[in-house]
Amino acid sequence: MKGLPRLYLIADVDTARRDEIDLVEVVSRFVSAGGRMVSLRPGGADDKSVMELGRELSALLFSVRGVFLMHRRPDLALLLGADGVHLPSRGLSPREVKRLLGPSAVMGRSCHDGDEVGRAISRGETFVTLGPLFESLSKKGYGPSLGVDEFRAIADEAVDGDLPVYALGGVLPENGGQCLEAGAYGLAVVGGILGADDVEAATREYLAVLEEC
Repeated sequence: MKGLPRLYLIADVDTARRDEIDLVEVVSRFVSAGGRMVSLRPGGADDKSVMELGRELSALLFSVRGVFLMHRRPDLALLLGADGVHLPSRGLSPREVKRLLGPSAVMGRSCHDGDEVGRAISRGETFVTLGPLFESLSKKGYGPSLGVDEFRAIADEAVDGDLPVYALGGVLPENGGQCLEAGAYGLAVVGGILGADDVEAATREYLAVLEEC
């Protein structure tokens, strides 16, 4: 399935600011423990701050030949030399993104139901996140979770369409196996890594789950 790393860290600026987390330190430890795919989600940060942070994070990923993405902003992805973008459920098409970033650009899409995954399949996205599967750790009260059964039904459609699906929303090492058994290609994480007391240990726990399944 496209050869993407199966553990995906979304480095959310708003979460980091709220909880006084050093994103550069977290991503450095994530990479040291074997993490190889990160997207920078800028939230309400200004472009100058995002660019400064993006340069540091992209350097960490590029040093290990990992995948660095920019959430929502293909224009900043271009300036940072990112591998691609991760866009919300509705936004630019893959054709528009690749016109800007080139034909090899990685194109991720946030999806929350089967219709959105179906559109992603038809448009030829590189991957999708699907959730929230469980209650989100970083966005309390975000909305009703899909649950394992509904996630499985949607993921089956994605597998048939050769589209990698990352489970997102409350994904922890202890429920990661459920996600994978339900058809997830990989695990997308925000709070489970950003909020960990020991980022490297948490990263290894996630990777161990992925290696087992």
